[in-house]
Amino acid sequence: MLFRKSLIHEMSWVALAVFIVVLLLVMTTQIVRFLGQAAVGSLASGAVWAMMGFTSIRYLPTLLSLMLFAAVLSVMMRMWRDNEMVIWFASGRSVRSFIAPVLEFAVPIMILIALLSLFVSPWAMKKGDEFRKESLSRQEVTQVAPGVFRESAGSDRVYFVENFGEGATGSNVFVQIRREDKTSVILAQRGGLTLGADGERWLWLGDGRAYSGAPGSEEYEILNFQKATLLVEQDTRSATSTSTRSMQSTELWASPTLEHQAELAWRMGLPISALILSLAAVPMAFFNPRGGRAFNLLFAAFLYFFYYNCINLGQVWIATGKVPVWLGMWPLHGVALGITVWMYRWRSRLRSAK
Repeated sequence: MLFRKSLIHEMSWVALAVFIVVLLLVMTTQIVRFLGQAAVGSLASGAVWAMMGFTSIRYLPTLLSLMLFAAVLSVMMRMWRDNEMVIWFASGRSVRSFIAPVLEFAVPIMILIALLSLFVSPWAMKKGDEFRKESLSRQEVTQVAPGVFRESAGSDRVYFVENFGEGATGSNVFVQIRREDKTSVILAQRGGLTLGADGERWLWLGDGRAYSGAPGSEEYEILNFQKATLLVEQDTRSATSTSTRSMQSTELWASPTLEHQAELAWRMGLPISALILSLAAVPMAFFNPRGGRAFNLLFAAFLYFFYYNCINLGQVWIATGKVPVWLGMWPLHGVALGITVWMYRWRSRLRSAK
């Protein structure tokens, strides 16, 4: 009882400290990102805190997974450093004796990660996307700041809007597009921004004229139009689209689309990997006091991020059809579990040999 309660108590306090630190780091990076968007006009100043809240909720499953692994690893490494492990081993405990208290501590957090990943995080993603669209419709959010020339990330487009009126409509819109040996200049009396279903930004133009031709040439094509749309920015941050990431897990389960099944496998992989890594932290925490603990920390950090990146890579492979849906990420989790079992046996054999 003393063994179990002392271990769980210490891991709980360490987990709380780690969670606060990583949450503050994420919130700091997100607030800098959103303030930067607000400064250039791509996000309303009044929407910064709301978007940061939705984003923080969306990152909770990953943060809790990191917190769980770091808490178990930190406590076990402290016990090795302070020679408490030697005392527990002398009183009849073994490396495998730590599995039960670690599971008692990790399983409730794993269930919380599963609930957040499968249900809460998609809800936050959906609400955040709706809030951004609503702000855009009120012209609180715009990719093109009024009175300022804006260049695209690829340096192939320049935008200018003289001013904005009511209803998210800008007047006197100028767009220059450079493609290979051709340059197009578009002048429109009005225009505005809309968000697509997958998070891409579209610039709509009304009552305008487009001039297209090669620089230095006297031949130009002139096109008059009443309404046109241009792709301003496309969401390419993930293997799945924004609409897919905001779908409920029940909808993903019923869908045969590869992209939807890949997103579902990614969501299920987070709690499974969190539990496996928490168990793997026990044998990984061992270090030789004479040799230092830097190697163990580097190896543990490498293993965590390698496992997490493999989950992201597995999502891409499922979405592109390289891995069958029925197979999913189960081989990856099986290999990780096998390595964990091997490390427990390896540590047990080393202790027996001593």
